[in-house]
Amino acid sequence: MQCKGVPEEKLEALEWGARFNFACHPDVPCFTECCRNLRLLLTPYDVLRLRKALGLSSRSFIDEYTDLEFREPARFPVLYLRMKDDDERLCPFLKPEGCAVYEHRPSACRIYPVARATRFHGVHQTLIESFYVIREDHCRGFQESRSWTVEEWLEDQGLGRYLRFNDEWTRTVMHKSLSRGLSPAQQQFVYTLTYDLDVLRKMMESGKLDRVFIIDGAERERCLNDNEALLTFGLKWLRFSLLGESTLEVR
Repeated sequence: MQCKGVPEEKLEALEWGARFNFACHPDVPCFTECCRNLRLLLTPYDVLRLRKALGLSSRSFIDEYTDLEFREPARFPVLYLRMKDDDERLCPFLKPEGCAVYEHRPSACRIYPVARATRFHGVHQTLIESFYVIREDHCRGFQESRSWTVEEWLEDQGLGRYLRFNDEWTRTVMHKSLSRGLSPAQQQFVYTLTYDLDVLRKMMESGKLDRVFIIDGAERERCLNDNEALLTFGLKWLRFSLLGESTLEVR
């Protein structure tokens, strides 16, 4: 999924266990060159983490930092990071010293210069993943001596939780049963359950969801106090509603 939009000639297949050299730091001549002129898709977990870094509500973050588009073929609502309105289209979080939200930076930034392509087996719905190195002309990080395997890179960049949430989201977005497309009402439903989590929290607080679903008290408490738990619930509700899976129990 992350390979979308990357020119094929820039991709070098990377087998599990194979090593590549790379490092990025302020002394590398191209430092922050990859933080401009981007078309950066934000997954729901990316938005959750960036909101945490900035201390913003879901609505405030979405309005100030994102653009909404609809991804084919199902026309799923997705958010893209809004770049600065200047000639270089700089990332809004780029400072002279580097990334201002580094601890909570999006998954596409974390994994770079590795790209991860994912798809789900049509019958078994199991995850199939492939890895590549993106060798862009401007990047001098490959001239550094630090050596990595894919596994080492993913762990070092703290991608574990990102990929778990992203894969669950991708499995829903790319499900073959949704290829016919979503109605406007379904698009709003998806948007609320994945990106605009403050609205979902208000639904949980009001007790409306308890009249529809049997929600364990501990889970309800977690959802009210933890955005990761709330996103997990939202993804379960999506699979229940759109895919017909038994992820929630109806009263």
